[in-house]
Amino acid sequence: MKANWKFALMCAAAVALIACNGQNQPDPNPNPDPKPNPDTEEALVLDPISLQLEVEATGTIKATVAATWSSSNEAVATVAPGNDGGKSALVTAIAEGNAIITATTAGGQTKTCVVLVQKKAGPGPQGAELKGSKVWPIVLDGQTYEANASKIVASFQPNDVDQFLYVWEETYAGADATGLNFHGNGEGYTALTVTSKGWAGMGYCLTDKGNGWEAAAALKDAIVADPDNYFLHLAIKSTDNYSHCFYIMGSEATKFVLGSTGVYDGPVYQNFTRDGSWAEFDIPMSAYASALANAKVEAGVNVFVVLTEGVSGAQINLDAVYFYKK
Repeated sequence: MKANWKFALMCAAAVALIACNGQNQPDPNPNPDPKPNPDTEEALVLDPISLQLEVEATGTIKATVAATWSSSNEAVATVAPGNDGGKSALVTAIAEGNAIITATTAGGQTKTCVVLVQKKAGPGPQGAELKGSKVWPIVLDGQTYEANASKIVASFQPNDVDQFLYVWEETYAGADATGLNFHGNGEGYTALTVTSKGWAGMGYCLTDKGNGWEAAAALKDAIVADPDNYFLHLAIKSTDNYSHCFYIMGSEATKFVLGSTGVYDGPVYQNFTRDGSWAEFDIPMSAYASALANAKVEAGVNVFVVLTEGVSGAQINLDAVYFYKK
């Protein structure tokens, strides 16, 4: 089981023009509809700000202000206003690729939504076979889990019984898991947004109510004994530019950062493209074997920890998080 939560400018001046004729005759339209007042037009906000669609699928974008809508690439995605005066738009996926949907208000405000169109998924369990000969999943959709059941040694996924995803001090709020997950199906993924606390963290906890922590301890020992053959796989996507810090087996000595800036004392491992598409990483456990040798894995361990740069609104989108042995 995984957590699937949903979430989700000032305008330019407008001048009212009054027409008159040369004979000082009354204006034939003395009370034209006024143009929007920059002091009264509500700020334009789009929900969502990114969409992931299969070819031939449709999606809806909502706006706080009536707008006109356009697509930067109609060969990839088209857009049409809804039947609500332009406060929503229907996006239709045409072909694989990226498009930018732009909303423009009468007052001159503009906002955009990034659309990623992927190929249409076929029938049955979706996604390529998981890497490695043995697998320990943390975040994984059910279809992919079933398709790789013979490889799975133990699952560290939240089950709301003895394994949980704990968000620390309400530092994240649920966000909209829009579009397909990393493996190309619609089961969703972990999507969270940073609140106004000034920092954000969560941990995948293996409690004393089950034996998941014992499986994690055994995995840690196996990694220490043969570090070159073990990896942590994860997929991440974003349209913002914030950084995310991770560590494993409750050991802060294993911290690494995906992003452009080191955060929470974690060094940058690598950055990733921020176009709303999934980026895939295989983190070698050989880099952390010495730190894991000193880690004490016991009941209550956070087998995987996520720390997002503490800026309100920063979003973390995760999928396909698992340890594997080559």
